[in-house]
Amino acid sequence: MAVLILFLFSGCHNTTNDVREYGWFDFVIPDSDTIQNDVDMSFLNESQAGASGFVTVKDGHFIDGKGERIRFFGTNLTFGSCFPDRETAVTIAGRLRKLGMNVVRFHHMDNQSAPNGIWDKDKKDLDPGQLDKLDWLIYQLKIHGIYSNINTHVSYIYPGVDYKDIEHFNYGKGIDNFYRPYIEMQKVYAEKLLKHVNPYTGNAYSDEPAVAFVEINNENSLLSNWALLPKLNREHMRSLLSQWDAWLRSNPEYSKKEGFTNDLTDIITNYSTKSTIARETMWAFLMDTEISYAKEMSAFLKKKLNVRALVSESQASYSGAAGVLREAESAEYIDMHAYWEHPSFPGRSWSSTDWLIRNSSMVSDRMGGTLLSFGLHRVEGMPLTISEYDHPAPSFYSAEMFPMINSVAAFQDFDGIYHFTFNRPYDQGRINNFFSSAGHPLKQIFVPAGAVLFRMGAVKPGRQTVSLNMPPDAVLGELAESGGELRLHRSNMKSVWKKYGAHESLIARHPLSVNLKASETGLSRSVPEPAGVWESETGEIIWDNTDSSNAVFKVKTPSARVAAGYIGGNAIELENVSVEMDTTPFNWATVTITSLDGKPLEESSRMLLIAAGRAENTAMKWNAEKTTVGTGWGDAPTRVEGIPARLIFRDMAKFSVHSLDPAGNRITEVPVYKRGKNQSFNIGAQYKTLLYIIVRE
Repeated sequence: MAVLILFLFSGCHNTTNDVREYGWFDFVIPDSDTIQNDVDMSFLNESQAGASGFVTVKDGHFIDGKGERIRFFGTNLTFGSCFPDRETAVTIAGRLRKLGMNVVRFHHMDNQSAPNGIWDKDKKDLDPGQLDKLDWLIYQLKIHGIYSNINTHVSYIYPGVDYKDIEHFNYGKGIDNFYRPYIEMQKVYAEKLLKHVNPYTGNAYSDEPAVAFVEINNENSLLSNWALLPKLNREHMRSLLSQWDAWLRSNPEYSKKEGFTNDLTDIITNYSTKSTIARETMWAFLMDTEISYAKEMSAFLKKKLNVRALVSESQASYSGAAGVLREAESAEYIDMHAYWEHPSFPGRSWSSTDWLIRNSSMVSDRMGGTLLSFGLHRVEGMPLTISEYDHPAPSFYSAEMFPMINSVAAFQDFDGIYHFTFNRPYDQGRINNFFSSAGHPLKQIFVPAGAVLFRMGAVKPGRQTVSLNMPPDAVLGELAESGGELRLHRSNMKSVWKKYGAHESLIARHPLSVNLKASETGLSRSVPEPAGVWESETGEIIWDNTDSSNAVFKVKTPSARVAAGYIGGNAIELENVSVEMDTTPFNWATVTITSLDGKPLEESSRMLLIAAGRAENTAMKWNAEKTTVGTGWGDAPTRVEGIPARLIFRDMAKFSVHSLDPAGNRITEVPVYKRGKNQSFNIGAQYKTLLYIIVRE
């Protein structure tokens, strides 16, 4: 979820975990590195984003100005990180391009006045100095082949929004779907920002080919806040009830049915005891109101402001089944968010001292982890992006993130993945907060591998799609049945799919989509639930989560191999490559081998090997359960767990192996042993690295 980023600094908390046991070593990721070397992925980007024209949609996917398919892989910048100085802007663009990213989402710009936001002191107009910084950054991204995604309303606090005890009304969420003054304020801000002419590109953002996307209202929904509506203040409630009365007059058929009541507050307050018709009446009103708002805002951007970027209203999971319909009727692509084990706050929201993570591996999750929700909300015939995704620090298992999400997204044939976030401070040599990849070794070193898996299409898409057929007129019935599950960050779509026989394994086995053009509700075909391993129809993804303590996620494609999970003490077979990791105290790791030139491993001249386990700051202070460090985040430098393993390659042409420093520069040649048709080599903490390049020169 999009939230205020907490910069959590070191302090005293519980037991010290100074990671200086055997196998750990200092490994500091250089956030400002742009050096061209073996791991430089800049070749994936265009010379200039949008040089050939605007990004559009064809056959359910994005295409560039040349009419060629384009996938997006990038990150978010939030708050003050959207407004760096000129030198830092150049570095950010160069760094992201080197890693293999081609899109940046600008998020939370509207929350504050300068220097951490786009507003002037009085929040009446856009600050000229901040606009200049934003303009320069977007220009730099453009000339580095990186597109931009501009969010309009994210966290601007409207006048009169004072819900200190109701977090989900923060920033006017839900209220600004129906309260006219707030809707008009959204339009004023959108016009100021999108009609502003960037002096460095010469284009208004509404007419800038390098701006591929505009998102209207982040994580926002009226329906998902339904249970809280009786707590609206007097002015907001007066507006809502006035619209409710007008809607009932325009839809008299509801009042003629048995069980009808015109008391909206009563329906909400006593929802569980109300009749089906009472529930349907409430949901129909809220859905009509929300979709009407979404269509109005989309039309304002596309027709009044002539925005040429592709527009989304919000994330499809917000409002559940109605959110899927809303986006299908008002947006040009579907967008989603997810976080594996987002921190929870037992006491005060976003407390820097009182927070917890579950700290488990998604590889072990038999429920499909975060990945399932994406397929459940995808609309057939529309591109799907994931504009926020993370496995938040200080999880032990961050190394699994990009290998898992990028592989499954490629198999599902999704269209965009954004990590959340790449926020300052940079080059501090330490993990600074839950989300940012800045300073976090594992959230950066796997980006090139993720680019190969997703942007370069190392994992091929499935073709045997399983669809949930859900005609638009069936959505109301689904809400009446399971809409009570809706909350701001909770959808009812899993219940809808399960009602018709779906199960979690489908996300790894077949592409998923929602067919809103169907005439009857149900699954397009029945697929038996496997008792054991989940294997994709292509055979390239194998997810063994039958035993959580021995779970392994594998990818086997011509140009990529992945092994993630509890692989210690086992020989993991990946076609003609074996990974034999020693038994370790943790026994968990992620190992990827990806061809950087796109050729099969047997032919590739350049392959990137990454082997990683845990990463922490020095003197990070964990509690006994390893579920929080409180304020004890520790200090620089970051330290990582070396992975001791033997790799065996069979029936391949001769190659050499070199250890790399955190920037990707060669350090030491690793001995390769040849025996018959096999070549093998050993890796581990002795090389003080997680990165190796395998080359044929």
